[in-house]
Amino acid sequence: MRRSERFEYAIEEIRKILLDASSMVNLIVVEGTRDVKALRNLGYSDRIEVFYHTGITEIDFVSMLSRNSSRILILTDFDDKGKLLSKKLSRLFESHGVRLERELRRNIGKFMKIASISTIESLDGIYQTLLNNTYDTYNN
Repeated sequence: MRRSERFEYAIEEIRKILLDASSMVNLIVVEGTRDVKALRNLGYSDRIEVFYHTGITEIDFVSMLSRNSSRILILTDFDDKGKLLSKKLSRLFESHGVRLERELRRNIGKFMKIASISTIESLDGIYQTLLNNTYDTYNN
């Protein structure tokens, strides 16, 4: 399989996982607003919350979200900083009795590695570009 084919396959699989996640989680937690945009562009339309450090502590953030969410996907980046944040938030959410969908995160991480992508925001626009390229290929 060529690199471009692996890339396209990986992005499509990430999109499928996200669409399946809609029925499995109440909420996806991401690091920033560009991550939200990327997930929306891949077709995820359910609840996404952005974790940020201004004005609210990690404990308050988790406590607030835990009241209305029993199953969460933490979709922080797959770089060192994102992995560390995921572990920290995971411990906090679990201490509040929230079930985390770790398998979904692992699967998305696996396909992001295949696509040579480590940040969620990097997915922004990629799927649409792939669709446009496929459309152009078949219509020219």
